Amino acid sequence: MTTISRWFKRYATLLKIIFFGVVLFFVANQVKNIAHGMSWQTVWQTIKQQDQIALLSMLGIGLCGVLPMLLYDHVAITTLEEGGRPRMNRKEWLVSAWTTNTINNLAGFGGVVGVSLRSSFYGKGMEKKKVLAVISKIALFMLAGLSIMALITALDLFFFRTQNPFVRYRIWLLAGGAFAPILFGFVYSRRRTIFKEFRLKQIFELYLASMGQWLGALTVFLVVGYLMGVKLNIGEVYPMFVIATGLGMLTMVPGGAGTFDVMMILGLGHLGLNQSTAVVWILFYRIFYYLVPFLTGIVIFLTNTSVKMNRYFDNLPRLLSQKVAHVFMVSAVYFAGIMMILLSTLTNLSNISRLFQVLLPFSFDFLDQTLNLLIGFLLLGFARGISQKVKRAFWPTILLLIFGIVNTVARTASIRLIVVYLVILLFVWMSRKEFYRERFVYSWGALTFDGILFGLLFIFYAVAGYHSGQIWSTERLSTKYFAFPSEEIWFSGLVGLILSILCLAILYQYLTQSETKLGVAWDEKRFNYLINRYGGTPASHYLRVSGYQYFYYQENGNDQIVFGFQTRANKCFVLGDPVGNPEKWQAATLAFMEHADQLGYQLAFYKISEDYVLLLHDVGFHFDKIGETGVTDFTRHKHDVFSDRFEFKRLTNEGYQFIYFEKLPEEVFEELEEISDEWLNGEKEKCFSVGQFDRAYIETSNLGIARDPQNRIVGFITEQPVNRERASFDLLRFRNDVPNELPTFLKLHLMDELKEQGYVEVYQGMAPLAKVGETSFAFLGERIMNLIYKYGHSIYEFQQVAEEKTVYVDQWRPRYFAYMKDSSFLFSALQLLLLIGRGKNKGATISEEMIEV
Repeated sequence: MTTISRWFKRYATLLKIIFFGVVLFFVANQVKNIAHGMSWQTVWQTIKQQDQIALLSMLGIGLCGVLPMLLYDHVAITTLEEGGRPRMNRKEWLVSAWTTNTINNLAGFGGVVGVSLRSSFYGKGMEKKKVLAVISKIALFMLAGLSIMALITALDLFFFRTQNPFVRYRIWLLAGGAFAPILFGFVYSRRRTIFKEFRLKQIFELYLASMGQWLGALTVFLVVGYLMGVKLNIGEVYPMFVIATGLGMLTMVPGGAGTFDVMMILGLGHLGLNQSTAVVWILFYRIFYYLVPFLTGIVIFLTNTSVKMNRYFDNLPRLLSQKVAHVFMVSAVYFAGIMMILLSTLTNLSNISRLFQVLLPFSFDFLDQTLNLLIGFLLLGFARGISQKVKRAFWPTILLLIFGIVNTVARTASIRLIVVYLVILLFVWMSRKEFYRERFVYSWGALTFDGILFGLLFIFYAVAGYHSGQIWSTERLSTKYFAFPSEEIWFSGLVGLILSILCLAILYQYLTQSETKLGVAWDEKRFNYLINRYGGTPASHYLRVSGYQYFYYQENGNDQIVFGFQTRANKCFVLGDPVGNPEKWQAATLAFMEHADQLGYQLAFYKISEDYVLLLHDVGFHFDKIGETGVTDFTRHKHDVFSDRFEFKRLTNEGYQFIYFEKLPEEVFEELEEISDEWLNGEKEKCFSVGQFDRAYIETSNLGIARDPQNRIVGFITEQPVNRERASFDLLRFRNDVPNELPTFLKLHLMDELKEQGYVEVYQGMAPLAKVGETSFAFLGERIMNLIYKYGHSIYEFQQVAEEKTVYVDQWRPRYFAYMKDSSFLFSALQLLLLIGRGKNKGATISEEMIEV
């Protein structure tokens, strides 16, 4: 006996191969014989004859047939919990149980897959060896129900249905029926040792689960046949089902595939059913009892796995899938809108290209020309909203898509079309969390794209209507392309076009509404608190000019940082470095970015320092150098008197005086206003990055005036405070009939005054484009700016300004323009120039803070 046992162990693999080879040969031979005796055309016709309600009923009964198997998992989890496993959430258990049984049902490989999945799902908090022991023992009971059914069937054939065509199998059925009682006897006798984890109640539950599994399979098989309209006696069919299932399980092939199918086809043929119908019956049984539940289990399994992977990879997979789904959704909505408009314009669109022949079946098409155009343009409008991830656009887009899908499917009941539309709706649902913006703001890029798209479509429709029926007197072309059945239909489309324009205007008004504001109004108390506590920046004084909005970053209810900004299109242009606590720069910048992004805006920063631009680069900004700011260090000029130079002292000798005021005298304001108006020469003030002549603004800073020998005020200069150690110049304005040296006379006297007050540094203003793109390795944009710097004399004396500032400058500090990574530098720069007001609105050429010498 020992020798025989060793021989079997030694040649076990070879014996398995021989066994499966014999089974495979038998199955292949029978399949060949069956295929020769049937018509595949008849099979296809039988499938097509099935009613949709019947197919849905098969789907429902197939899913219900799997439910009894969940009892296996109930016993497994209760046994493990009694053994010390933490209690499992029952909703999580239900998902795990369904996944395990639907996958194991089709691809079980003798229960190996089921054991692996249950160990993975239910093994938390327990020793793996103990979990495997419990679950492996449960697997022993899975054939018990089939054994009981075999025993019942054998007794039925012995005593009641003795004339059944399959009565010759009753001995084999009786042998198979012995497994259940033998197993029970074995388990009961070892209930205190091997099976000590299971109470008697749980053993009965396992038997009940196994009975439910196989009765469920039999019920599904019989109901599928009934729904197909097969007229056979259940008493004759069910013995063959039990026999074929038993033989299929002996092969250990998942679902008994092959053996079961061949035996059932032969058996049903023996009962008088033609092979084509039998094949369809088996096919539907396989699809609705095995394949469909298996697919649901795979989807749930992949979903749970993706959730775990998503957690492991810090949410990146979910974000990636959302973005892919969002791109697909935007493309689908654009496609739907464009195709509807093209179909309304070119009724013979399929004649133009094979591409349109492929695409047309998947597009929406309404019978009414007006509705076609209206829905088409609305889809394009919503496509822009969803591309910008606006929350308000999500549900209206879904409703519009569902309206189009229902209308199209009702007229064209195509399975392929329904599947495609379901996939689109799935992607729409997957992308739902991408929509977070509260309002829509047009960017120049989006406006350009939509303008071209809508313009071309409007023109195309007009041209199509004009040439309907006759295009350059060529009948062939008119028939092929512009083929409106009548002018009335074209005119109804024109009505739809006009309605579309009105609806688009209402739509964009709806998408742009939001109760949340981007910034707050000027609050002198809050602004001065930050200036007094942390000091200002070279640009902070300009933020007192009207026209700015302000974003305050707070922690624990206390202001930490303020950004001053103005908007142009979807750009929010921030002037200078943040004002406030330098330690909070990054946190404040991210908070401002998120707030602006939610409202549809992108940030751009102008005239910022090197320290801040590096921080912005780390959070996703591109940047370009736009010039350098000159700084005079008073510690290097301790004994210098800046105004004590021959060419400027001459003005003093001629009777010109410089008078410094810490507060603006009432009696000189009107003269200063007169000088400012004369200097502006009828032009408007600039709007961004410079000061303005406004009484409230002027009164916030100290100033100096120049009087000529006749004691007439001929010019003035205002001080721009930065902090206790640094200051700069702001407005420098003068009459037209003054000496050329007067502007520098004012500036140098103010420098002397600031030096006496104890300031350490004074900013000389920026030299635009200085030291930008000087090497051949610089970026293309900076190389272009370098060419403008060298040869753009007609625009501005870039080099002259830099050279003249050098006389007083001890060090140069770079200044940058930063914009978000998905922004266009060209559009951003143009918007900035328009915001500054360059062109008709005179300033001091490019920006007034660049003091002319």
